[in-house]
Amino acid sequence: MRDLARLVVGDLERARADRLRRENQHMLAMVEGLSGVGHWRVDMIDNKVLWSDEVYAIHGVTRESFTPTFEEAVAFYPEDDRATLSAHWARTIAGEGPFSVELCINRADGVKRRVVAKGAAELSFDGQSPALFGVFQDVTAQREAMAVMERSRGRYKLLADNAADVIARVQLDGSSNYISPAIERLLGWTPNEMAGRPAAAFVHPEDRGQLAETFVAMGQGRSSATLEHRLLHRDGQIVWGETRMRLIRDASGRPVETVVVIRDISRRKALEAQLEQARAEAESAAAVKADFLANMSHELRTPLTSIIGFTGLALEQDLPNAARDYIGRVDNAGRALLCTVNDILDFSKLEAGQVAIRPQAMDVEALSRATLDLFTPQAGARDLNLTLDVGSVPGAIVADPDRLRQIMLNLVGNAVKFTEKGGVRLEVAWMAASERLRVAVHDTGAGIPADKLDHLFRRFSQIDGAGTRAAGGTGLGLSICKGLIEAMDGAIGAESVEGRGSTFWFEIPAPPAEAAAQPAASSMAAADVGGVRVLVADDHPANRELARAFLSGMGAAVEDAVDGPSAVEAANSRRYDVILMDLRMPGMGGREALDLIRAGAGPNRETPVLAYTADAGEGLEANLIHDGFCGAVSKPVGAEALIRAVADALQSDDIA
Repeated sequence: MRDLARLVVGDLERARADRLRRENQHMLAMVEGLSGVGHWRVDMIDNKVLWSDEVYAIHGVTRESFTPTFEEAVAFYPEDDRATLSAHWARTIAGEGPFSVELCINRADGVKRRVVAKGAAELSFDGQSPALFGVFQDVTAQREAMAVMERSRGRYKLLADNAADVIARVQLDGSSNYISPAIERLLGWTPNEMAGRPAAAFVHPEDRGQLAETFVAMGQGRSSATLEHRLLHRDGQIVWGETRMRLIRDASGRPVETVVVIRDISRRKALEAQLEQARAEAESAAAVKADFLANMSHELRTPLTSIIGFTGLALEQDLPNAARDYIGRVDNAGRALLCTVNDILDFSKLEAGQVAIRPQAMDVEALSRATLDLFTPQAGARDLNLTLDVGSVPGAIVADPDRLRQIMLNLVGNAVKFTEKGGVRLEVAWMAASERLRVAVHDTGAGIPADKLDHLFRRFSQIDGAGTRAAGGTGLGLSICKGLIEAMDGAIGAESVEGRGSTFWFEIPAPPAEAAAQPAASSMAAADVGGVRVLVADDHPANRELARAFLSGMGAAVEDAVDGPSAVEAANSRRYDVILMDLRMPGMGGREALDLIRAGAGPNRETPVLAYTADAGEGLEANLIHDGFCGAVSKPVGAEALIRAVADALQSDDIA
């Protein structure tokens, strides 16, 4: 019984050992399948070869269809790899230790695989090497991935090495991993000389703070940044760079480094500096030009004030016919010169973009009629018919009446000037659908050749011809009209048939006004200045005398001041109803005199003060009102305009 028990126990132990062995083999097969690593053994005595299932799979054969021998196993390798493998085996058998080698195998199905073979000697008790054993791993996928990565890295490096911009990989602490060769062209340093050094070392000291803040922000997760800063060249020169940064994260999303692209923008910065200098010079030149125009306006308008004013007074006297004719010619010449001055000033304002458009409720029919009435004497002298054709126009539209009057005066004036017989018709229409005003001036003059129409609205351009030369002019009128209309978002044009006449038209936006238009300024007859005490301060005796003649003729009491100090003295000693103050007086100008009057304790601290000026500039009156004046009287001034201005000033509450 005891022997039987031993037999049973032995059988059980063998069965359990077999089961454990099978389980281990199954576990090993699973591990090999998952890892792609198989094992092998070669018996050096009988050349018997043992492969695991994974080794069979790597070679593309099955255990049922292929039984490996030493010669057949080696046949899978190319000739060169066979020699390599044999050399490794020989060294291992000779006791030089394990081997590891990467080889190529040509599978039976024609597929080539890259494998890593590792092996060691299985020594017997007597120290001999009866067998070799090891592992076999298919690394084809890894090698292909590495090859793709290397090709990508190679292309990236090729692009980076040959790019005009500097490309760098920078750690979050500011040290660099890679810098492209373009850095030497940019800063004179080679990549090796810069490697490991902080980026701030090559940045202008004043810009390092900006760079440091950007790197901190990138380290905190900011994905990208762009900044312009100065760099330091090896020779000490400053180079402007535009640096673009993009944050690189690892698989877990943690920031690891920054890819930096630096572009040389020194030329752009130099151009910007030149443009800024040119802009500053242009602004300075514009200021000089504005001062020149103001001075020119003053110097021209001041004598024109006397010429036009006194000729007007003379023409009111009982004169012999010859004298009246002579003085009339002087008056016409003075007014023509004034038109030329105004054209030049308006053109300069348009060229500088300094023309302001001030839309307001206005009566376009009344404005058109008043404009046409101004040319009645001139047209009557030439036996021309003047007609006004007004369509369905709202009682009030929103537009700039001063600019509209200026444009109409120019177009109607040209039509009358160049028409020998027949007449001139002013046509006004309002288009309700588009809320635009259309004005057309038709004449029966000589007309304009078709090939000359394109030149009409060019500055300093006049149509050649005896009639044009006789009419004179600067050639700026139509150009100014075009500029004003375009400033109002409108359009202007002309049609003409040579020998039959011309039509000049323009359109501007003109929505209907919600409120009624302001009534026209009162006439001189309606302006009551009788008994009004007026102080006229002007350093030119002729200007004082002219103002006195205009105002005293309507019953005003006028006193003179020859300069700023005498004006202040007079204002501090007696009460006036209105003060007419020249702006440009030697020593003390009108503005300074006004400030002293307002600040003093005299009786005229709140008296309305009119600026009496030959200056010209866009926004001049608004600036004067801001300075404390109640309005402005522009030289040369006519009697009606001066008397109306004084009458309006008496009713003004705008005292600063």
